[in-house]
Amino acid sequence: MNRKVEHPAPPSLVAQIGALYHRVYKECDKIFSGHNFPLQMDQVPVLMVLYYSRGASQKKISTDLGRDKASVNRTISVLLKNDFVAVVPDAVDKRKTYVKLTASGDSVAKQADAILARFDAVLSAELTEEERKEFDRTMLKLIGVVTPC
Repeated sequence: MNRKVEHPAPPSLVAQIGALYHRVYKECDKIFSGHNFPLQMDQVPVLMVLYYSRGASQKKISTDLGRDKASVNRTISVLLKNDFVAVVPDAVDKRKTYVKLTASGDSVAKQADAILARFDAVLSAELTEEERKEFDRTMLKLIGVVTPC
């Protein structure tokens, strides 16, 4: 990981969070590329929601990730094209669909989870235990502030 900061973010909290977000995603894309991973980082959250929930409706995925349905639908289309997910009609309401991982999707999700866990460990190693607890507390607080009820 490159620790050199060439263009630091402006001092506003929004700019700093945005800069961190983009740099983390960019670094993850590099790591995924190095492992010949078939997806981009912006597609991985949908994959991971499905992995940890063992399937979900597109609406639930959108809600869980705080992303619009169109964005989630585009990602699901990519996952379908790669045979990582199956979309099946809801057993009760045929208008609804349910998305679940295929065997190859489950395998890719496990790979993504392992890669992200290693990257998380690298990031966490830069913080003391107290800094990590404070970071978690602060992030959850800020997420609560910007999350509509």
